[in-house]
Amino acid sequence: PEFYKTKFSFNHKHLGGPEARPVREERCTELVMRRFVKEIDAELLPVVFPDFPEEKFVSLAEGVRAAIIEGVRKNDWLSPEGKKGAIKKLQAARLQLVKPHNEEEWYFNPQARYVASEPLGNMQRLDLALQERMFEELKGPRNRDRWAMGPLTVNAYYSPPDNKFVMPIGILQYPQLPAEINYGAVGAVIGHELGHGIDDKGAMFDHAGKLKQWMSDQDLVNFRKAGERFVAQFDQTGHNGKLTLGENIGDWTGLTFAYAAAFPEGKGDAELKRKFYLQYARLWCGVTRPKMQERMMKVDPHPLGFARVNEQVKHQQGFIEAFSCKKGNAMYLPPEERIKVW
Repeated sequence: PEFYKTKFSFNHKHLGGPEARPVREERCTELVMRRFVKEIDAELLPVVFPDFPEEKFVSLAEGVRAAIIEGVRKNDWLSPEGKKGAIKKLQAARLQLVKPHNEEEWYFNPQARYVASEPLGNMQRLDLALQERMFEELKGPRNRDRWAMGPLTVNAYYSPPDNKFVMPIGILQYPQLPAEINYGAVGAVIGHELGHGIDDKGAMFDHAGKLKQWMSDQDLVNFRKAGERFVAQFDQTGHNGKLTLGENIGDWTGLTFAYAAAFPEGKGDAELKRKFYLQYARLWCGVTRPKMQERMMKVDPHPLGFARVNEQVKHQQGFIEAFSCKKGNAMYLPPEERIKVW
């Protein structure tokens, strides 16, 4: 108890943690949830999300992929080989969406025998079982199908060595809104993560996930130059612009091509366009304790929600048109100051 009390006090004083510890029952529940994420999710999934329209979401994801590919085809700074590599990688990227569909994808914990009266002993038993499995797996090929998070997690990720994008049902909820509005939230996340596959770090891994650079050195110079104005822009918000640069380019990519997928050639209903951007703003709504916010602005490569929204939409012609922004408005940037990456 003294160890945990000291650890909690340190977290509160120096890392922005809460003032009071949760009650014991809540701490125990969270511990089990962290150690048995997928086992619990497998039980809850059919209860929380019965009859989820998976096909509708898959179609939305493919729309964003197609929009990015079309954007790369029209790109004016990539070399011919760079374009070819980017398109090949985007076409080959695997999309693991909504939930795992087999045992290989679920990748549950190995079985172990637990004792109700020995919580610390149970943690050690699980750790030992996980280590034994890991050493055994080192003898064979890597499982590229497994999910790194449970399907009820509110998150998504792109894996460079697998060239795959994983988006769990937890971040989706039910896509009951018109597709144009859904593109503003989940579409922007899909585009963001797929964009990581073709950014300066993604350029180090080819379409098969092998460590092989497919962009030319000049392509990489051009890519970094395209987004360098983000550095000064986000410095002005209190963030470290260099630290957040990769995620800012990812946000630009996601928002730009989600809009392109929702409104091809910019055509579409004006009210839906406004709702598209409002949905993007809702995506990053959040509440953070002041000290935690101060910490995150120093160490997190992702900017805080207010900056992910306000600083990004300034570069979007669709936003300027949808909300009739004019010179002198706080959210208006003249065309020559707007960033275009792809």
